Amino acid sequence: MPVQSGRQFPYPEFRKRHVQERPEPVVWPWETLAKEIEAAEHTEYGTVTLAAPGGDHQVVPGTSMTFQSVRPGDRTTPHTHSWWHLYFVRSGSGVLVFDETDETVALADGDIVLIPAWHVHHFENHGADTDLLLLNMSNLPQMAGLHNKFSKENA
Repeated sequence: MPVQSGRQFPYPEFRKRHVQERPEPVVWPWETLAKEIEAAEHTEYGTVTLAAPGGDHQVVPGTSMTFQSVRPGDRTTPHTHSWWHLYFVRSGSGVLVFDETDETVALADGDIVLIPAWHVHHFENHGADTDLLLLNMSNLPQMAGLHNKFSKENA
């Protein structure tokens, strides 16, 4: 990789580049979301990601919000990564497992859990008929922008 020479420009130009319009409020109606979640492919790490009206996946700068559905009887793969998660249990119940310590946390409707970066974790749904539906807020876009998007499965 060749080393390049940097440039400079006047500070007032720098300030102009960072003037932005005030964002408008956004709503994602649950009726529409529920239909999209049900119709979408339910992958291990996410089902549907929220996007701004223009399509940007960063609904708040540096963060994203994704619905993750763990089907009855399923579990995710133990993994760890450089970004944090803030999970909101939308519906259903299940278990969060911290694999390094074998500690488990029972999850139910309305629970909120923070998983800091680099904690090995996975989810399990022991139920017979209801998805464990999680809304996951994370700083993955921020870490990717910093070239710090690292993860390890089966940790």
